[in-house]
Amino acid sequence: MDDRNFVAQPEFDGQKKRPDWKKIAVIAAVVLVAAALIVGLCLLLFNSSSRTTPIKVLEKYANAKEIEVETVVRDMIGGIEGNNAAKLIRLADDSDEFEDRFEELEEDAADAHQDKRDEYGKNFKIRYKNDKEVEEKLDRDELKDYKSDLKSLGEDYAALGKTLGKLKSGDLKDLAEDLDMDVKDVKACIECLKTIGQKLKGAEITEGYDLEYLITITGSELDEPEEDDGELTVLKINGKWVSTQGLSLLYSIYYAVQEAVGSYL
Repeated sequence: MDDRNFVAQPEFDGQKKRPDWKKIAVIAAVVLVAAALIVGLCLLLFNSSSRTTPIKVLEKYANAKEIEVETVVRDMIGGIEGNNAAKLIRLADDSDEFEDRFEELEEDAADAHQDKRDEYGKNFKIRYKNDKEVEEKLDRDELKDYKSDLKSLGEDYAALGKTLGKLKSGDLKDLAEDLDMDVKDVKACIECLKTIGQKLKGAEITEGYDLEYLITITGSELDEPEEDDGELTVLKINGKWVSTQGLSLLYSIYYAVQEAVGSYL
């Protein structure tokens, strides 16, 4: 993959096939949100006032020198339970099960920035511009399919939270010890899972677009600007514009938690 394009884009076959979120998430689960953050960390979605706002914030993260995982998670999916997803990460941050993964993500982001400095020059600039002429509105059936997938994911979150919530006191203490967490923090994480599940099950998707954008890169190591392009699918969920990469991140977080607590399910 061309590392100038920092978004993991779903492939479309011309028939408007939706990305396989679960396949993306399974691949990403081993490193929690590596695929979604390292490759696609650039979608700030919370408070997006228009469907093209994520593209401009994508530009911001493409030029970012460093990241903080909790903040990126909240920003990426803030409109659809990003705060609770970020809380999960914050509560688990003292856990050896997750800490190395979080640190690795932040270190990889810093390394990626240095690689761009080396390739394009220390004063490099990456710009993104939406191509309004080729944007395409999703039809009702496509929105219905996305909503169905989101509801299914919500059911998975809720079921995981419900199962963990039924653990006996001794098992809960053992789980907390295995994760190097306090019991109260494990309980708080369980409540986050339940809340995310309920909110996702009731989420409303009212609009959606396939967008295309032009990437322009300048820097002292380049004789002339380099150009590339990319695609981005955005959905209006509960009044906020959210990308499909944000939804993939929700899958990644779910599978990572499931993997960490698997022996207790």
